[in-house]
Parts: sequence; C-alpha cells; structure tokens
Amino acid sequence: MSWLKPAGTGAVIVTLLSTTAGFADVTPEQVWDGWQKGYQSYGYDVMVGNSDRSGDTLTVTDVKITNEMDDSSFTMTIPELKLRDRGDGTVEATMSEKMTGVASSDLPDQPAMSLDMVMTQTDSSIVVSGTPEDMIYAIDAPKVTVEMDQSGDAGDQSIPVKIWLAMENTTGTYEMKLGEAHDVTSAIKTGLVKFTASGADPEGGGTFNFDGQVSDVTYDGRFVLPNGVPMEKLDEALNAGANIQVALKYAASEYAMNVDSPDGPVSQKTTDSGGALDIGMSKDGIHFAGTSEGSKVEMTTKELPFPVNLALESANMDFAMPVSKGDADQDFKAKFALNGLTVSDDLWNMFDPGQNLPRDPATLRIDVTGKMTLSDDLFSPAVAAMPAPPMQVNSVDIKDVHLSVVGAELNGSGALEIQNDGPMPMPKGAIDLSLTGANALMDKLVAMGLVPQDQIMFGRMMLGLYAKPTGDDAYESKVEFKDGGEILVNGQRVQ
Repeated sequence: MSWLKPAGTGAVIVTLLSTTAGFADVTPEQVWDGWQKGYQSYGYDVMVGNSDRSGDTLTVTDVKITNEMDDSSFTMTIPELKLRDRGDGTVEATMSEKMTGVASSDLPDQPAMSLDMVMTQTDSSIVVSGTPEDMIYAIDAPKVTVEMDQSGDAGDQSIPVKIWLAMENTTGTYEMKLGEAHDVTSAIKTGLVKFTASGADPEGGGTFNFDGQVSDVTYDGRFVLPNGVPMEKLDEALNAGANIQVALKYAASEYAMNVDSPDGPVSQKTTDSGGALDIGMSKDGIHFAGTSEGSKVEMTTKELPFPVNLALESANMDFAMPVSKGDADQDFKAKFALNGLTVSDDLWNMFDPGQNLPRDPATLRIDVTGKMTLSDDLFSPAVAAMPAPPMQVNSVDIKDVHLSVVGAELNGSGALEIQNDGPMPMPKGAIDLSLTGANALMDKLVAMGLVPQDQIMFGRMMLGLYAKPTGDDAYESKVEFKDGGEILVNGQRVQ
C-alpha cells in the first residue's frame, strides 16, 4: 500500500487547528500580521485575496498557505477569516465553516500521489490576548472534521484511499513568545477523536477498512525555532537551537480493521485502557518513549476456525540517542518491555491439547544503555545519501534482559567495551546469564512429541558444557569476551 507523504501533511491537523489564531495580539491588524509572519517562519508562503477593516472587524478572504519542498507540495485555502476587536484588549478569531487543502508528491521511482482535504468546523472560536511579544489564545472547538481523499497511479492501477477524522470538544491554550526565536507552548485537550480509513492495494488486489476512536486526549508541547532557520533543514535548525517537546496521553482507545485479500478475509479488533507518548528532539539528542495499558487483540482469519485472542497487561519503550556529530562519547539507551502476554486457550490447544505446558503470562524486558560517537549530524543531507549511519558504538551496558515463558526464565546483565580499531567491531567484557526451568520444559516438549529426544539430548549436553548448576533446575553462565576475539563461557574457551 502506498501512502502519500508530501511536505506539510505530517502536521496537517495541527496546522489547520491553529490557522485562525496562530499568531495574535491585542488588535486585529496585529493578529493578522503576526499570523502571517509565524507561518512564513515555518517555511509557508501566505497569499491573500482581499483584506478589509469594517468597524471592529478585520475580514481577510481567499487566504492560501503553501509549502513546497523537493518533489512535494501542500496548499491550504481559507475562504474567510474574521478578526474582531472585543474592546477589552483581546481579539476573537473565527473562520469559514469549510476549508480545503491539497497535498501532492512526485517522488523518484514512486507513483505520483495527491491528497484532497476538506476541513469542517462548527462554532469554533479562539480568543487572543497578550502583547506582540507574548501572544496567548484560548481555543474552543466543539467539533472539527477532516476528510481526505488520496489518489494515485501505480502503472495502470489506481491507489485510492479515503480518510475521515473528527475531533470533539477541543479546548486549551496556545502561547507564542517572539524574540530571537518562535517559542510556542501548547496545552490542548480533546474529548474524543474518531477516524476511519478505506482503500485498495493494486499490487495485492485487496481492500481494507479501518476505524477507531481515542478518548480523553491531552497534548502538551513546546516548539522553539530560532529566527531565520528553515525547519525543513533539520540539521541546521537543531544546531541553531531548535527544540521540540511533545507529551500525549489518552484514556482509552479501540480500533477495528477488516481486510479482504486474495488469501481470504482478515478482521482484527484492538482495545486498550490508556497510554502515553513522549517525544523530544534537540541538538542534544532525540528521545522517544511510550506506554500502553491493558491491550486486547481479537483476530479472525481464513486459516483458523476460531478467533485468536491476545492480551497484554502493559507495554513500554524508551529510546534515546544523539543526533549531533562530535568526537566525545554521547549517551544512548534502548528500553523495551512486554509485560503479561497471554493468548487464548483455543490457540494453545492447537499444539498443547493436554495442557502440559504452563500457560502463565509471558514477559520480555530489554534495558540497554551505552556510549557512542557520531562523525556527522544524523539529519544532514550528506547522511541521507550514506549507505549506513555515521555512528560508532563504543560501549554497551546491559542492565537487564529478562524472558519468562512456558515455565522457563532467562535473565542476563553485563557490560561490554567495543573495540573499533580493527576490520570489524569486537566486544570486550562479560555477560552474566541465569536460567531456570529449562529441564522441565525440555521434558514436557519431548512428552508432547514436539521435539525429538535426540535434539533435547543436544540441548542438555550444551547446558552441561556451558552452564553451571546453582539449584534445582537452575543454571548460570558467565560469557567473557577477551582481546583478539577470544570468547570464554565459565572459563571454557569456545572461540
């Protein structure tokens, strides 16, 4: 499936929501002037059909906001924008009920794509206060809907996709400080977000339908962009001091997807009881973290006579790494966890009808930190043309590796220095491992007929050679990496 990713579409919704109050002050003229300068600072061109002041209201018509970058473009049209002086030092901004947008891309070796958008808002209002140097607006948008219709061609086949999005009961504040940089702070709440999508895959000959909703969404963010720095040149913007911080939370979500493919229909339903997403980016590095609670998945396929049910108590990830070049070591981390994974008995019974294996929830955790260096800015044009990222890992600290499944449990930790002065990186250090329940699991696999006895014997032999007994069906091993590529397990050389 091909998806359109032209310039500007990644922030279409944020752009449209902030259209009428992006940059404002105590008079309508100051609001309009600040609004134009603000969008221009983010790489947009603003064109106006007519501007007229009558009484306390400035009316601007036929506004076009455009952005072009490489082989992509985005244009948004606002038929009418009204800025009314409320007489108390504030300005009320309202806009047309309907606004339109067009995004297109014509990238090399990809089908040309276009996306038509229509945004409809009802009784939305924004009240702007503050000064030219510190502008604050309050948003009240009872309902905003966005319809998107993608079209494109892959050879002689069309690639249609339709998307519908609705946001209900959106309120919050948006503050922008002007100085040496555009400094924007947002705190927005939306009661409910609904969406649907449908389309066809010309390569596979299938169709899909997708719908869902997310409740009680909160968005807190800060965006700092130094004056005169184009955001599309991300490496230059970050080095100049650009800073992006985003925190999203939601109370619950549910999704449903139906796919009709040549291999047969597939349907999937997913729910969860809340989650969060945090994103940060500056010249000091990029950070991405997320959590999800109480996830449940139900899937039906042609291959199975029953639905597959999965449940997950929680999942989380936390990733951070540098983005700026430098000779000194910089920190990175990667943390990932799936806690309490269970599957339905129907699926278990396919290969364990006698219920020989423990069906306790499974858990996987990985927590790794370390040091690395970058020989070039990660988002520079030169790096985009490189066959591999210009990064070198110098050390790895394995804080925790944990896997518990079907009655067995594996744990590990350790620290490695990476020697990068040879033809290929070589680790030096040690990893400590512990394993429990391995023999009991192997006995059950043989009894069930899932694994032949001779293969299990090989596994037991490897445990005897490279693992030291520490208790009833419990083992531990120390894996050491020496200079010159030598590897020892519990003092025995294996390489």
